[in-house]
Amino acid sequence: MSEQRKARVAFVGCGGFTNASIFPCIPLVPRIEVVAVCDLIRSKAEAASRLFNACPVYEDMDKMLDEVEVDGVFAIGPAPTQYEVAPRLLKRGLPVYVEKPSANTSKQALEMVKVAEDHGTWGQVGFMKRFAPSYLMAKSIIAKPEFGQLNMVNCKFGQGPYPQIWGIDSAQRAFLIGQCCHLCDLIRYFGGDVATVQAICREAPQNPGDPHVSTRIAYLAHVTFQSGAIGEVNLNCMEARLGFRDLDERLELVSMDNIVTVHRMCHVTWRKAEDWSDAVPQNGWYVLEHDARGLGVWSGHWQIGYVGEVEHFALRCLGEVDKGNSGDLMDSVKSLQIGEAIYESAWGGGKVVEVG
Repeated sequence: MSEQRKARVAFVGCGGFTNASIFPCIPLVPRIEVVAVCDLIRSKAEAASRLFNACPVYEDMDKMLDEVEVDGVFAIGPAPTQYEVAPRLLKRGLPVYVEKPSANTSKQALEMVKVAEDHGTWGQVGFMKRFAPSYLMAKSIIAKPEFGQLNMVNCKFGQGPYPQIWGIDSAQRAFLIGQCCHLCDLIRYFGGDVATVQAICREAPQNPGDPHVSTRIAYLAHVTFQSGAIGEVNLNCMEARLGFRDLDERLELVSMDNIVTVHRMCHVTWRKAEDWSDAVPQNGWYVLEHDARGLGVWSGHWQIGYVGEVEHFALRCLGEVDKGNSGDLMDSVKSLQIGEAIYESAWGGGKVVEVG
């Protein structure tokens, strides 16, 4: 039996995020092979090369692509860097993986969509929550006829202070772009396209002694979906002391008498409309529950969705899957549009803003 072909991929950008979140997934995906790595800082590329059978090292992306045949490229860096690099790859007709968001603004992200379309290729964006097992379970539940029509999508995300990054004009906006684009994509993944947003915000003073320009801000937004469903979104960096350690995330999906809840991407509950036992009819609701926290076999990279998105990119490069549930360049546009609408409404007196 012949061995299945592997997707030949290259990396452009071998920095901290790539090392922490993407490189560890490669050994867990049998259908992928890293054939070249590139970084402007050669030592970073050399360190990456040692992880992948001493593959060729480059500091010049174009030279690498002239010399090495690839099926796709991971181009990972800050959003402004991706906005500069990814179009050059797309113009070569190469599929590209970029991290979320693809650019700092929805307008820039839309430019990347146009480049991909003009050159007959595509891009995948690192909305890894779409591949998290807990959210895949929730997606399968709400697709069941017994769940019924989705009426409400409520999402809550909290962390500690968020810095001003990527040349964005304020930390208040940076939080919505750099972090909350994940949550904006998540509510679209379940509820479909958002029609309107109405938001308010509250900001607390900057932490004393904080060397970075950071914010402690909370946004509350009411959203309507094009489907007719409604929802509430709570996005804040007030409820924890450490910005990227103490995260709390909760998604609630409501139909009629059915509620599915996902907490911290590992705990799924389904309160079904019909009791599934008549032993104690006065005992209240029955809940089906899945908790992945005790499953040692599930590494964090699996549970958060990184492995799934890397595998999907590889298989799509091989032509064996289509877009599926993966986020693409247009999904990045729409996620950014939701965040921009929240900002415009919250800082514009709470007005209703149409999305898109």
